[in-house]
Amino acid sequence: MTEEKYFIGVDLGGTNIKAVAMNREGKIFHQQNIPTESEKGPLPVIDKLVLLIESVRRKKDVTRRSLGAIGVAVAGAVDMKQGICRFLTNFPTKWKGIPLASRIKERTGCTSFLINDVRAITLAEKTFGAGRKVKNLVCIALGTGIGGGIVIDGKLHFGSKGFAGEIGHQTISMDGPKCGCGNYGCFEALASGSNIASQAIRFIKQGRSTMIRDLVEGDLNRITPEVVAKAARQGDEVAREIWEKEACYVGIGIANLVVSLDPEMVIIGGGIAKAADLLFEGIKKELSRRVYVDPDVSRLKIVKSEFGDIAGAVGAATWAMMNVF
Repeated sequence: MTEEKYFIGVDLGGTNIKAVAMNREGKIFHQQNIPTESEKGPLPVIDKLVLLIESVRRKKDVTRRSLGAIGVAVAGAVDMKQGICRFLTNFPTKWKGIPLASRIKERTGCTSFLINDVRAITLAEKTFGAGRKVKNLVCIALGTGIGGGIVIDGKLHFGSKGFAGEIGHQTISMDGPKCGCGNYGCFEALASGSNIASQAIRFIKQGRSTMIRDLVEGDLNRITPEVVAKAARQGDEVAREIWEKEACYVGIGIANLVVSLDPEMVIIGGGIAKAADLLFEGIKKELSRRVYVDPDVSRLKIVKSEFGDIAGAVGAATWAMMNVF
């Protein structure tokens, strides 16, 4: 009898490292996460990542199976062929040119494959999640930054150099704020979770009346998109104004994708997707205002990610599995 293979997927985020163990059918046997402590630099973080992988390998539901490969999703630019992290924008030490795949193999004895985190999320949703029944879709991760992934004719699209899907860096406003990438007016600079919090802080400093200040007991450093969402759901006018603007920007970003790619579905993940009740109606209104080439744009399916916080890890495991088989 052939021993069943399993695959480990790791999502290396700036705050947490998440891992799952799953089989070829997408059944998850185990999942766990640990803090990244990214400020310590690449070597200590790689140590933690390896310890997490070894911890997963020792779990009872995992040990009776054979490890096929390890997939690692990272928040930034990767050279998938060489297994190198080219540039991780949200890590304090940037992680330029780190040969992560080879270091993991040296420490674990198992082959590993790298992929961008939102491309991994897209792969998870297309293979086992919300997009499994459609051939053409776009996935958007709305969080501290904005990333994306594209599926065309059932296949994850990487482009000529591997960075197709960096939709957070499409220009939404030619006179907009400077983005971390160096451009001005990027989708990410206008609609990320960081911008939601900064808008709330700006309104409070301007003297606008809002319960957001009370929710954080006057400590503006504690303002997050979750806090602004809580205020909006309680009818706070400032908070609702912020979310209406967020829906507008996201709607513009999706409108650009609709006229460029003609997807059947848009999947929205990341932390901001938890506020779908404050976003989706506004997004659809903005699409109706801006997309005229498709008279049926109102029928475009806009859905939440099925895998939520573990989508990147599931996608990384799926990427490892696809490389093996």
